[in-house]
Amino acid sequence: MSELVIRTSCGSVRGERREGSCLFSGIPYAETPRFEPPRPLRWEGVLDATGQETDCWQYAAFRDESKDENPFYYNEFRKGLTFQYEESPMRLTITTPEQAENCPVLVFIHGGGHETGTIGEPPYGRSREYAKRGVILVSVGYRLNVLHLYRSRNYGLMDQLAAIRWVHENIRAFGGDPDKITIMGQSAGAMSVMDLCYSNALKGIVKGAICMSGGGLVPAIAKPWTEEQSKAFWDNVERRAGVSSEEEAKKLPIETLWNAWYAESRENWSFAAVQPGIDGTIIPELPQKRRARGKILNIPMILGVTSQDFMPAIIFEMAYSHAMWSAARKNRAPVYGYLFDRTPPGELYKAYHAADLWYMFGEMDKCWRPWEQTDYELRDQMIDYAANFARCGDPNGEGLPRWPAFTLTQRRFRLFDGESEGCVGPGFCRARMRRTLLREKGPM
Repeated sequence: MSELVIRTSCGSVRGERREGSCLFSGIPYAETPRFEPPRPLRWEGVLDATGQETDCWQYAAFRDESKDENPFYYNEFRKGLTFQYEESPMRLTITTPEQAENCPVLVFIHGGGHETGTIGEPPYGRSREYAKRGVILVSVGYRLNVLHLYRSRNYGLMDQLAAIRWVHENIRAFGGDPDKITIMGQSAGAMSVMDLCYSNALKGIVKGAICMSGGGLVPAIAKPWTEEQSKAFWDNVERRAGVSSEEEAKKLPIETLWNAWYAESRENWSFAAVQPGIDGTIIPELPQKRRARGKILNIPMILGVTSQDFMPAIIFEMAYSHAMWSAARKNRAPVYGYLFDRTPPGELYKAYHAADLWYMFGEMDKCWRPWEQTDYELRDQMIDYAANFARCGDPNGEGLPRWPAFTLTQRRFRLFDGESEGCVGPGFCRARMRRTLLREKGPM
């Protein structure tokens, strides 16, 4: 490994070359004071981006995940790893080809229910697979849980927006093309991508979107809160924390504030309490209303689900209904859907929620599973599709089975199961979801 220095508009950054790629880990893109919008950040000298990333305070900082009732995701993604946490600033990890020049860019927003998640976590954090294909990968950290969702003001979405704008402004210094930025997210990250698309705040900045297990609109019965509607919930959080105002809450130790939020959100849970709200700016109104008026970025999209997904029927219908809506409008950019139905070897769970992350990013050497040749072949195929999509808004390319766009007469999703090279219709997908609900429930 050898070091290299990149000059950005915020200051110089030191990264490292490794195995045909360049890695910059933990670059701060904004200061994020508690309960305030992100602020531009500059530094003097050369920032060292060769160490461990830091992430937002979250569940794993205050609880022993290994003792949870079902520590599946801890065992799958975090066992044996250590993480560092802080409140500000928020950070990026960037992986580039060694000789990058005008490369397309994938900006990834991790999942975790808007409550947890890290930028360096396997399987996606430092993936070199896209660099091998001439694509730059950026992993975005953002504020989580009480720091993100406080009074439905969407501080985490503000962070994501600031991060994407930072990438747009600075990625040319890393060898990227600022006119070829695709945003990508999984689970809550995919829902965040959709929120940003509905906001139109990224018009002219991003050229495509990939949503894994979270594309489309959440059901109307789970509509987000406004600040006024969330007032009672957050007043209770502050009461539990022993304060009576926002100014006092700003000064609390993070563990005190987090514990109060966690207790209130679990004892008086509602979906609206743990998702972004209607803030009048990033989410100016109910997303259903914006889509009905066509107020959503007109960019190509990939919408994917897994057959044993979290709330599988809802996740599928979110993606399918959005694909249908888009197909029914004139002059809309294409939508490509996929159903991931491969059982990763070594586990009773089948195509569980987030299983496709191992295949879409390819960091299989960081996983305990006894991967088979079929898994590596499926990994290469899925990454090739995503890399092509980042280049031109179309996943198809030489040597890949044809993946048709979703239309009113071609309502089919690409099937990723390691066996088929074709597509399946909504009847097949819904049957798989019913089987999941009745027989093959995945981890929650």
